[in-house]
Amino acid sequence: MKMEEKEKLHSFKLNVGPNIKIKKWINFKSNKALIITTISVVTFTLFFLIMLIIENRNLNRKLNIISNFMEKSISINFFKQKFTTKYFFTGKDDNSDIINKNIIHVSYSLDDKEVYPTFISMLSGLENCNKDNFIFYHLLLSYTFNLSNIQIFESLKEKYSVKINYYIIPNIFGFALKWTDWTDCVYYKILIPFLFPDYERMIYLDGDTLIRKDILEMFTYPFNDNYILGFPFFTGNVMEKHGIKKPEHYINGGCLLFNIKKIIKDKKDVDLLSLTIKNNSIWHFREQDAINYVFYPNIGFLPLKYGIYMIGSNKTFNELSSDVYSPLNLTEGYEAVEVPSIVHFSCCTPKVWANGTNNLFKENEICIRYQKEFYFYAKKSKYYKIINDTLFFKKKK
Repeated sequence: MKMEEKEKLHSFKLNVGPNIKIKKWINFKSNKALIITTISVVTFTLFFLIMLIIENRNLNRKLNIISNFMEKSISINFFKQKFTTKYFFTGKDDNSDIINKNIIHVSYSLDDKEVYPTFISMLSGLENCNKDNFIFYHLLLSYTFNLSNIQIFESLKEKYSVKINYYIIPNIFGFALKWTDWTDCVYYKILIPFLFPDYERMIYLDGDTLIRKDILEMFTYPFNDNYILGFPFFTGNVMEKHGIKKPEHYINGGCLLFNIKKIIKDKKDVDLLSLTIKNNSIWHFREQDAINYVFYPNIGFLPLKYGIYMIGSNKTFNELSSDVYSPLNLTEGYEAVEVPSIVHFSCCTPKVWANGTNNLFKENEICIRYQKEFYFYAKKSKYYKIINDTLFFKKKK
């Protein structure tokens, strides 16, 4: 090779060779970035799909739990066959006084922490029941319930004419989110249409209630094509994301009257159960939101005296009227505050029976009034001392 050609070739290697290497390195880097990106996208996609599959399995598992419960338990009727002996029982009753009387069906749901408040609520109802009426209590008990506590409720039969049935609810809501430190018993109220298909209507009360008047009027109040009746409860805009933009349609879950026949006829019982589970993580007020969503807009109001909560004076009631009671008769509201038939202690902390109680508006006077009433009824039972020791001094301990 000639000298001139060798120099040109050397020059070519110097000038072009490094560029080729640089291009190869750039291409390698680009390919590496592309590979990493591809791996990342694939990994994320797989992770998302896996999570979706897991969530779907969890949802199916939850629905299967409910399905199995419905098929094996409720569908065979709570009052018959094998399910009766396992989940349903009653104490000894003398129901001779039930003939020719107006029977009022009232249900509660509770665990061991709610035994004494529920007991006093039931006792107050019996104390104020007119002689022509008869109260039939249905207690929906947690699967963890200590059955020795049954004797506390059975003691009511020593003084009053009353029938009490007990229902142990299996662990079908163990996955559900709770309001506070309660067990899943807060969800049992949504089972009422399943548990009592032969009844036309059923009152449901939370255990933190005091019954001050006869409740036959509440039990027989007309539904007017509504699925459920309750007490108005202000929630702001928490239901707007679910399509409910009128808070005046929203009711509190602590004092309810179920229109069982209509709920079953329109298959709203299945909707209520399935949506409570399916949307459990997005409901703000848990089962209360589910009730208001499923039955909307066929939701009616009970007279305000049945279920007034611890809002205190007429002044406080007036302050809330623009948010909650605007479509209602305020005169009725003022009367309900003065002489309620049922008081719901939902808006006081700690509960009205405890030492140092107060309502949301720091109106201690109204709390003391109902605290005295609570212990007035407690003194009518043989459990007064233990109730006073365990409930009133609970905060100090």
